[in-house]
This record gives sequence, C-alpha cells and structure tokens, in this order.
Amino acid sequence: MGSDITQTKAPSRGRPRIRRGLTLIESLMAAVLLVTVVTAVLGALSAGHQHAIEAKRLVTASLAAEQLMARIASSPYQSIGGWDGWSEDPGNAHGADAEPMPSIFDLVGRRVFIADSKHSIEQLQVVVQGVTITIESYDASGRVLTRLIRFIPEPQA
Repeated sequence: MGSDITQTKAPSRGRPRIRRGLTLIESLMAAVLLVTVVTAVLGALSAGHQHAIEAKRLVTASLAAEQLMARIASSPYQSIGGWDGWSEDPGNAHGADAEPMPSIFDLVGRRVFIADSKHSIEQLQVVVQGVTITIESYDASGRVLTRLIRFIPEPQA
C-alpha cells in the first residue's frame, strides 16, 4: 500500500479576518504622542505664568517709582537736594504719611539720585537750570526693574 496523503483545507468562511484592538506598537506611539503634546502645553502654561509674575513685578516697580517721584516733585524745590542718596530696601515701603504701603510693594526697593543739571532749548536759545531726579526700583536681588528720570526746572524768582 502506498502512502496517499491527503490534505484537507479548513473551509474558508468567505470573508477576510477582521483585526480588532491595537497592537503594542500603536499603543506606544499614541502614548509618546500624548506625552509630547501634554509636555508642550504645560511648558507654554509655565512660561505664561512666569511672564505674568514678571509683569506684576515690573508694574509694581513702576508704580512705586512714580509714587516716590510725585512725592519728591511736589516738595519745595530747595528741599529736593535732600533726597539725594535716599533708599528704601524691599519690604520697607512707606508712603508720604510714613504709613506702610500695601504688601504688593514689599517686592521692590527704591533709591533716589539727584544731580544739578542744565537743559538748553536751542530754538529759544535758553538754558534752564534745575535738577535731574533719578529713581530706581529694584528687587531683592538688586536687579533694577524700573529707572525713572525727570528734570525739575529751578523756579524763577
């Protein structure tokens, strides 16, 4: 007897096999994509928050410098020179009435420089005597946040 080997095929059902679910590689790719997007969004939010904090610091420094400039400019001209070298460390801000300023101003310190100066107006051929007031607002590390400079002319008698 010979060896007759017959092969039988499994009957096909007539439709292709449908794959269900995700493969491991597809899942890993989706996870990497998700992590990349989340990292980018969180980085943008963090940068925005840092910019908002810096803006708050700069606005506060500007307000503190303007407040002090108004105080000095409204004092009698003869007493303006007495402000030269005046300083106030961060956390010690006081208003004109020696009352502590709101806590937001604790972020900045202020210092004043006064210099005698002359400004000439070429069109009128006039030289005006006066003082130049420079106010710097700075943070706790000493970094200057705002520098405000104003010329105050000497009053004429």
